Amino acid sequence: MLKGLQLLTQREKQVVELILKGYSNKKIANILYVSERTIKFHCSNIYAKCEVGNRNQLFSLLSPSVRIVV
Repeated sequence: MLKGLQLLTQREKQVVELILKGYSNKKIANILYVSERTIKFHCSNIYAKCEVGNRNQLFSLLSPSVRIVV
């Protein structure tokens, strides 16, 4: 699970940081200048690598003490 964080690409780490701030896929897409579909693709990869099924599980996995270096 947490070892999955080590497998994340730089872009996936950026997406995780924005997810943890509570941003929607649409808002993340606007911030990163990509399509919402691209963000959904990144989210799918993030969930698979972290062995979670959704944002809520990702939030539970990543406590506030866990910081991702982007």
